[in-house]
Amino acid sequence: MEILENLLRSFNTDVVNNCILVAMGAIFGLGLWHTKQVRQVEFVNYVPTLLTTLGIFGTFLGIVLGLLDFNQNNIEASIPPLLEGLKTAFITSLAGIFSSLIFKTLSTFDLLKPKKVEESSSHATPEAILGTMQAQVAEIKTLRQSMVGNEESTLFGQLKILRGDINDNAKLSLNNAKEQADKQQQHFDEFSEKLWLKLQDFADTLSKSATEQVIEALKQVIVDFNNNLTEQFGENFKQLNEAVHKLVEWQENYKLQLEQMQQQYAHGVESISATEASVAHISEQSKIIPESMNDLKTVMEVNQHQLAELERHLEAFKDMRDKAVEAVPQIQQQVQDTVNDISAAVSTASEHYKQLLTESDAYIKAHVNTSNELLEKFANETETGITKVRDRLVESSERINNEIEIAANIFSDNSNRTNEQLLNNSESMQEHSEVIKQHLKDAVSDLNSVMRDMIEKMVSDAKEMTSTIKEANHNLASDTEQVRDTVIKSTEKLQQRLNEVIDEAATQQINQAKRTFDAIEDQVKQQVGFTAEAVDSQLKLIDSAMQQEINRVMNEMGQALAQVSGKFVEDYIKLTQAMNEIVSKRVA
Repeated sequence: MEILENLLRSFNTDVVNNCILVAMGAIFGLGLWHTKQVRQVEFVNYVPTLLTTLGIFGTFLGIVLGLLDFNQNNIEASIPPLLEGLKTAFITSLAGIFSSLIFKTLSTFDLLKPKKVEESSSHATPEAILGTMQAQVAEIKTLRQSMVGNEESTLFGQLKILRGDINDNAKLSLNNAKEQADKQQQHFDEFSEKLWLKLQDFADTLSKSATEQVIEALKQVIVDFNNNLTEQFGENFKQLNEAVHKLVEWQENYKLQLEQMQQQYAHGVESISATEASVAHISEQSKIIPESMNDLKTVMEVNQHQLAELERHLEAFKDMRDKAVEAVPQIQQQVQDTVNDISAAVSTASEHYKQLLTESDAYIKAHVNTSNELLEKFANETETGITKVRDRLVESSERINNEIEIAANIFSDNSNRTNEQLLNNSESMQEHSEVIKQHLKDAVSDLNSVMRDMIEKMVSDAKEMTSTIKEANHNLASDTEQVRDTVIKSTEKLQQRLNEVIDEAATQQINQAKRTFDAIEDQVKQQVGFTAEAVDSQLKLIDSAMQQEINRVMNEMGQALAQVSGKFVEDYIKLTQAMNEIVSKRVA
């Protein structure tokens, strides 16, 4: 068995095809030549059956050659030899049936029938004719005895025996043909069952191995994709982590700056409080000035009243002086002295009052100037502190904005590079890459919108930093946590979506492979059905050809016997007429 398998494995399908086709061509040519020469009639009659048998032989030989090298563990390498064997099977079967049909068709034409040769009659003498006729009569009698006698050696007896033998042989041949047909049908059924089992095993093995290979390939693709995704997003997350660390460091620095600003603001508030206390003290001290002025006004009014009284007295004294001048000159001197004393006293009092007014005015002006200087100093220090706070807040806001823009640009660039690398890595999944890209764009747009919202909120918080510094810091921390949570959630959603897309692609691939294997199985079943139908049709053609050949042989034998009998009767009639003429001539 192993020797036969090794011998069959050494065959090449192309060589087998060529050998069988050459053999069919040689048999076809010999059949035509013998038909033309009217030789080897049995061979000529057997040519169609032989061609069909060669086609069937090539069919099974091709199937055997295709199944010899079939390996269940390496289906991909086993499919080409199987297809080559099936190709050999169908080519030889088609060539055998086609050549048999062509030979049967050509055998019916007059072109292949032998030409009849007209025999030329030669001139003969009467003695030769008479001798020949006598010999013919003797032969005819002998022929008649051999034809119509009752013995078994006569033609009639031989025909009876031949008819009985033919009937027996026909029955025996029919029984043998039925037995052979039953055996062939049984063998074919067994072969069909075995072939079906082998094909079923082959289909199951092919489906299982292909499905396992597809699943392994998909698992490998998923692992590679996850690795690449981890590598790409790992770098991005590292950069994002570094940016977050920088942002945390900036928050710490900003917190220190805010604490310093808060301390400076507290110092400014303390200075403003001290200035307010000074202004309040100045205001309290200034309240004494109107009271003093009121008291001074009272004193001035009293002095004015005294001056008026003095002037009135001076007038009285003037009158008295006039009278005294007239009356007493000594009194004038005394009055003059008194007037001088009073004038000196009035001058002294006036100078004292002027000096008092000047000192009061100077004190008021000095107090007003001091108050103005303190107010201007307070306003300048307050404006300087507010300007510094505003400048530092603006600088911090600009620095925050720049840091956030840099972080957003870095994250956007990393996202763009990630998108490009994802697009480059997902060319085998082109039907699903648009969904991934859309989700990435959505994630990036969500992140950009969140960053823009954060920037706007931080700018608005920076504008209102003078009143809500602690709240801005809290909002910044909450926004940072929100961004981090949003990024993590977006990444988780993206990973989940990628897993869903990969699962869908794997499911579609498995369904497609299953449909492909179902189609292959249906095709194999259809081809097996076609093979069974072809074998049945070939067996039917063989049976019909055998029946036609038997009928044709019997008909030709009957026609030949009828022609021989007719020819014999005609010759016998002609011979009788000639004998009668000869006898009549001799009698005359």
